[in-house]
Amino acid sequence: MSKLIGFIALIFTTAALADSVTLHLFKSPKGINWSTPWTMTYSTLKNSIINTHGKRPFAISHVFVEVKCDSTGEHILRGQTSTDDSNERELLFKLKYGMGVMFHTYAGKYEKEAEILNDMAPYEGSTRRGTFTALINPASCQRLLQWEREYDASGDWNMYSGLQSDPLKGEGSGCSAYAMSFMKTAGILEPFTNEWKNIIDVPKRFVGGPLTGNRVNVTKLLFHPGARWNNKEPHIHLEAWNPENMLRWVQKTHDLVKSGSSVEGYDIKIETLKNQKSVIVDLRHRATPQGPIWIR
Repeated sequence: MSKLIGFIALIFTTAALADSVTLHLFKSPKGINWSTPWTMTYSTLKNSIINTHGKRPFAISHVFVEVKCDSTGEHILRGQTSTDDSNERELLFKLKYGMGVMFHTYAGKYEKEAEILNDMAPYEGSTRRGTFTALINPASCQRLLQWEREYDASGDWNMYSGLQSDPLKGEGSGCSAYAMSFMKTAGILEPFTNEWKNIIDVPKRFVGGPLTGNRVNVTKLLFHPGARWNNKEPHIHLEAWNPENMLRWVQKTHDLVKSGSSVEGYDIKIETLKNQKSVIVDLRHRATPQGPIWIR
């Protein structure tokens, strides 16, 4: 009997102390609609003027990444953002970048524990917040800590880069690409790629700034409600990670598991805090990638 109790205790202790990487996901106040150039422009503008009463608005959605290596007692919480939200408004309204704002590199800011905890706290239990946690093996966890140290030392966080940029290539990063760099580095991103990405072809006639040399007034976007993402005209192909897609996946998966359904291929547990939903996926069986972390 004592051996059985000891075995059960070992199981629960192992699960509780498992190494992990967590994505803390935040939806914009009213959601960003990626369906067409018009819906994206309109929904982004609408989110930018909503009063969140002193809380950080996360106007275009956001994601923070947390790494807990319980096997060694190490823990970090990180994020990537811009230094000043007004830069985007200046590019859009004064310099007439149009959809070129999606490809622009802004001055970046590296977010760490104290600031992140302060920004997340007001949203505890909110439908606008959710978490995805992957349980990983200790070797993968150490690889993530190594990546964070090298990224911090590189100074690339000074570049809050466009949606197309990949921090693993030294291009700087947006918030979601930065979070996904941890998933890639741990070798666990591939199963989620299709549902977490938006893939669009942005007509160049809507893109201003250095990429095209054009000036595109925001009214041009708003006065073309019938425009579509289109590869039949000159365009820029964009594949972008979307925190709102990630949050929808978490909420959908949470509800499936709660209803008693299984999700094929995954060992999943769920948690709920008021209206906030969390999904924990056991990926400890995934092999730790070998070789260089950076893609040069």
